[in-house]
Amino acid sequence: MKLNQLAGLRGICAWWVVFFHSLALLGDSIYAPLARIIAHGYLAVDLFFLLSGFVIFLSYHAALANSSPRSIGKFYWNRLARIYPLHAAMLGGYLALFVAFSYFSSSGTAPESYTWTAFFQSMFLVHMWVGSELTWNVPSWSISSEWFVYLFFPLMAFGLRRLRGGVGAHLVIIALVALLLHLIYTAANISSLGANVPRMALVRTLLEFLMGVFIGSLYVNYRSFLESWRHAALGGFLGLGIVYVFAPLADYSIIPVAFALLIAYLSVTATGISAPLSARPLVYLGEISYSTYMVHYLVYDLLKAGFMSNTNQIAPVYVWLSFVLVLILSVVLHHVIDMPSQRYFRRLSSR
Repeated sequence: MKLNQLAGLRGICAWWVVFFHSLALLGDSIYAPLARIIAHGYLAVDLFFLLSGFVIFLSYHAALANSSPRSIGKFYWNRLARIYPLHAAMLGGYLALFVAFSYFSSSGTAPESYTWTAFFQSMFLVHMWVGSELTWNVPSWSISSEWFVYLFFPLMAFGLRRLRGGVGAHLVIIALVALLLHLIYTAANISSLGANVPRMALVRTLLEFLMGVFIGSLYVNYRSFLESWRHAALGGFLGLGIVYVFAPLADYSIIPVAFALLIAYLSVTATGISAPLSARPLVYLGEISYSTYMVHYLVYDLLKAGFMSNTNQIAPVYVWLSFVLVLILSVVLHHVIDMPSQRYFRRLSSR
């Protein structure tokens, strides 16, 4: 099942992350209010986690209904096929960058963070499992965290099938998970969802993914409830957004619930803000968003490498041209690596 408005939202989020990582290079070329929005682009990853839980529940809850080893194995195979080929291709790109740094740069050495230990941890998507620092292809931290969470999804689906209490139980559990996230960050004395990523990655991903799973369960089993309360969900999202802007509260206290309400609203609404999100260009950006997310930091690092002596000398025009390159590479990678590799793995699975 494909909800175009959520695909469009995913496309916007991917570019929110792209602009966020390049904000320091853009300097004063960005309108100040827009720059303040871009500065919170790290929160797009939290929306990705909730969307992932929602979409994966919709896609696999029926297939995992019997909890057979075959269905569980196929789930893991399909998820690996979805995330790994492009991840491996980006690691190859960084390996080429490592060689370029080592043999062709004036310093004759790659950045200290490019260690072989971190490379092999990243190759096997376990770098966040061991709290490794963000290095090589930095955005892959979220892929490592999601791969960890995927291991538990069959158990989540099994537990939901035995959940009693209907809508009320779903809402209470979503609230409790959000509260648990708040308490963990508060106890760890961490100021923001974007702070201390290596330490908090697994907790952040697991709890937000779980919230998305429960919203997906509401959509599948109690869609009429979401339809009846869709305007309340939109009002709650907008209200929490206003609170976040004007109140001195930590993002982990507000944002996960706000994003949960937004997904609940968009999932059952084709009008209002859902209509522009369903526009074909945005939907296509959503379809290639994984490629955008995975390749943009390599382009960003290449841009900085070209001005290694002083990255402050990078003119905004070069940054904007790098965005064009990210878009072109996103399209190419989606159609040359991402989609063909998924089809190939599906054929192997069908055998």
